[in-house]
Amino acid sequence: MGSFDRLATTTASTKRVGAVVSGLTPDPTTSIASMYCIPLMNLDADLAQEYEFRFREVLQTFVKGSQDIQEGDLLVISTVEYPIRAVENWPWKDEVLLRLIVDQVK
Repeated sequence: MGSFDRLATTTASTKRVGAVVSGLTPDPTTSIASMYCIPLMNLDADLAQEYEFRFREVLQTFVKGSQDIQEGDLLVISTVEYPIRAVENWPWKDEVLLRLIVDQVK
């Protein structure tokens, strides 16, 4: 078991909105049914300003890098849905992770 696997203790899933049909946007459906991430944590204030998040709490988490996750997807932890605002590669030790920046409206 790698060191990231020991830190990734939160079970999450993702949802994605499908294509607009006849002007109607469908409800989000499950994209990734189950994955592990590290618990959500606050994003530092400077980076939050860079992403211009206001009136919401900015959080981040990390998952293994081979996941099909896109900006605009929803990260679901328990029953709470967090809009994913940014996805970026994050090299860490001998693994490549994805850093997910999410927000929660206050």
